[in-house]
Amino acid sequence: MDIIREISIHAKENPSRIAFHFRSGSITYGELWEKSGRLAAWISKQSLAKGQPIPVYGHKNIYMWTAFIACVRAGHAYVPMDTNMPAERIRDIACTVNSPLIFATEPLNILDTTEVIDLLRIKDILQNEPALVNDTLRNKKNDTHYIIFTSGSTGKPKGVMITTGSLENYLDWSVTLINRKAGVFLNQAPFSFDLSVMDTYTGLATGSTIWSVDHDLLRDMKMLINYMKEGKINYFVSTPSFADLCLSSDLFCESTLEELNTFLFCGETLTVPTARKLRERFPEARIINTYGPTETTVCVTSTEITDKMLSEGQNLPVGKAKPGTYIYAVAENEERLPAGVEGELIIAGNTTAAGYYKNDTQTLKRFFTNSERLKSYRTGDFGYVNEDGMVYYKCRMDNQIKFHGYRIELGDIENNLQALNGISNAAVFPELKDGAIHSLAAYIVQNNDDTSYARRKFIRDELRKKLPSYMVPKKINFMSEFPMTLNGKIDRKRLKETVNAAVC
Repeated sequence: MDIIREISIHAKENPSRIAFHFRSGSITYGELWEKSGRLAAWISKQSLAKGQPIPVYGHKNIYMWTAFIACVRAGHAYVPMDTNMPAERIRDIACTVNSPLIFATEPLNILDTTEVIDLLRIKDILQNEPALVNDTLRNKKNDTHYIIFTSGSTGKPKGVMITTGSLENYLDWSVTLINRKAGVFLNQAPFSFDLSVMDTYTGLATGSTIWSVDHDLLRDMKMLINYMKEGKINYFVSTPSFADLCLSSDLFCESTLEELNTFLFCGETLTVPTARKLRERFPEARIINTYGPTETTVCVTSTEITDKMLSEGQNLPVGKAKPGTYIYAVAENEERLPAGVEGELIIAGNTTAAGYYKNDTQTLKRFFTNSERLKSYRTGDFGYVNEDGMVYYKCRMDNQIKFHGYRIELGDIENNLQALNGISNAAVFPELKDGAIHSLAAYIVQNNDDTSYARRKFIRDELRKKLPSYMVPKKINFMSEFPMTLNGKIDRKRLKETVNAAVC
């Protein structure tokens, strides 16, 4: 699939069809093509190195996607940065990307060394740029299409480089999940989170409308569901935890959302209780479970959840691998394991990322070419593959989790905790409820005796300056010391006994 060509076809054949709807405004396919072409023409005239990634900052508005498509049409990757990111994380990403310019669709006043193209200037370019871009400049198959930064164990984010070819191989398959039928996609995830690729690009590939939810809507469940009803949503793309949030309202049901016919889940574990509730509320809707890390382009497996699956146990399958992808489990010595035997899941195939941006150490650690000469990724996920190819995910093998769909390195939080004044050591664990992560708990050793509420508040407030809100632990627990192993490291197994539930 040539995604830019597909967008151009939709713009030509259905120019007045809404491509993106936000509460702040909508943009049609015709407008998206024309505006992105003018902005791309302006980008092509700037003194940028070939393929230089360009950050795009903002939240849910028409200018975000105008800039994304413009970057690609001008031969550059885009780097989405959402307004919910703390200032320090935005600075880290901007410093790593080192772009001479950044598009800011909302106010951004924290960067001193980079030219910020603000919304007023973007609008001026869109109005006065005389010509559309020469589309021969646009990204080729092996060029980086976008870079999404994920949590890193060192406390610094890692930029996953997805090529245009990987994205298009993914889209060849993702459109089949909805039988290539145009409709209305719910976009809940921020554009800096790779789950949004599933709804936005699958929507664009099929000429659909993407109905986008902003941060403020999440604070009012009745308003949110009425907004979904107004949009006549067909495809509900989200994490299971967002579905649980919606299920807290009795309005979230088939009689309210009559056009909703498909649930597409990714980003975290879909539990049996959540799937059962959805089946009760939406008896005619399909529930599709998927699995895959950012490093393999959103997701690489799928299965429709059946009543039989719901009756068989507590671990739902995550599906069979898409065409062009191969998944198998390996032992600690990297020897391939027989079907049904648990080990680390390896994903190989045509949607594997190019690696981490300017991070060769982590790229070499995670990416490799397997014996079939396929680009492969060590997931760090513990699971197995049945003889019929069905994949089952069990848990993380390392200090990484998925929470509210976001991938989090617990070491990222721990390093930022240890950088705070007065904290000598820290460990963070997830707490489970009904088989899913419910919250995060931090265990802290201090060099002072202050365990007051004010101290806990101070720690959380300081973390919020460095980390997204979903990475700030709900519970802060103080300890006089940590149990240690013989080699002088934190004995996480013993410490974890104080947490309500184990990770696996």
